[in-house]
This record gives sequence, structure tokens and C-alpha cells, in this order.
Amino acid sequence: MAGVDLDVFPGEVVGLIGESGCGKTSLVRASLGLIRRDGGIVRVLGHDPGQLGGSALTALRRRAQLLLQDPGASLNPGLSLQEALAESARVHRPGLPGAAREALARMGLVHRSHARPHELSGGERRRATLAMLWLADPELTIADEPTAGLDAARKAEVLDLLLERRRPGAGFLLISHDLPLVLYACTRIVVMSGGRLVDAFTPGTLEATPRHPLTRRLLWAAGMMAERELIAEPE
Repeated sequence: MAGVDLDVFPGEVVGLIGESGCGKTSLVRASLGLIRRDGGIVRVLGHDPGQLGGSALTALRRRAQLLLQDPGASLNPGLSLQEALAESARVHRPGLPGAAREALARMGLVHRSHARPHELSGGERRRATLAMLWLADPELTIADEPTAGLDAARKAEVLDLLLERRRPGAGFLLISHDLPLVLYACTRIVVMSGGRLVDAFTPGTLEATPRHPLTRRLLWAAGMMAERELIAEPE
């Protein structure tokens, strides 16, 4: 990756889109200090995760949460859903009785509270990770393809659950290759190709100016641009 300059400001919902393999996930993992980076300047809530360790890094990762594409990767296989959420509530909502139960109810999972991750359906595992995120109440959420494998109605449901209980002023970065999805949810969209950010726009300005060829292809693939417009290169 080179020449990447990406900001997420308080209160924003930013969409990061691009084709598979363009570097979206690597960018956010490097930014959070989950994989090594070779250079560049990173600030997450005012801190460089690469310069932190121990309790300071743990504290930052509580404030900035990554929602993984595979929900099973976030769930402890040895704990029931109720036990996992109780542990999350103990860490993030100490002194607030009933927080885990409320999270279960909000995600429609009370009847599955004693199930372990392998006993949950894919959709239930996704809602379980949303419950954990709701308990964490982060200042910054990075969601990596949170609706992968879901139909259109479920995608909108998951995004609404993700966004409706954010704390005021919290930032949100949604990583996806699904342009209609980010247009539905985001206040600003940036486009990545070959490890670089090549385009940026807001939903209201999408058709106002010529777009990068990749953006045009994504629009065409989503049925939002005619083939003749796809072929015509932007000036």
C-alpha cells in the first residue's frame, strides 16, 4: 500500500469499498497494529497502536473495535452465548446489572442464550458479535464485510443494528465491496484499488462529477450505470 490518506471523523460513517484483494482489510489491520506495517503515520483516537503495548494497547482496542468478517472468529468456542456476553459486560459495562441480558434481547437471542458458537447459525453468530459490540460501545468501529453471505433484507437489518446504538459522535468505518450497501449506510465513501485510494464522494454527489473507472465498474455491476456510461472514460 502507498499513498493512503484516510480519516474517519467523529460522527461519520465512512465506507471503504473496492474489489477483493485490493488491500482494504490489510489497511485496517495494519492501522490497528494487528499486522506489521513498514512505514506511514497512524493515529487511532490520537494514538499510534504500533507504539503501544500492554495495558495501553488493550485500552485502545476497547475504544476502537474491529468487527471481523467471520463472526465465529470473535466468539470463544468454550463459552455459551450467555457466558460470553456476561464476560463482555463485566469488562465493558461493570456495575450495570442486566446489560448482557439486554444485549441478548436486543439481538433476538434470548432463546439461544445457552448455545455455544458451533450450535448457532451463521446469522445468529453475526448477531452475537453485534451484541458484544453493543456492550463494548466503542468510540470507533471498523466493520470488515459485516454482511457477507446475507441476503439484501438481512444486510439492511444488520447495518441498522450496528448503527442505531452508536454513542453520539462515534466514528464508523464500513469495509465492503457492495456499493449499494455503503450508499445506504454511509455519509462518505472512499474507493480503493491496488493498495491506493483512488476516489471519494458522498452519496449526494455520486452522479455530479466524473468518477474513477473502478467506481464506474462498481456502479455498473450494481445496475446503477448504463453500459454506454461505463465505456465512456471520465474526463
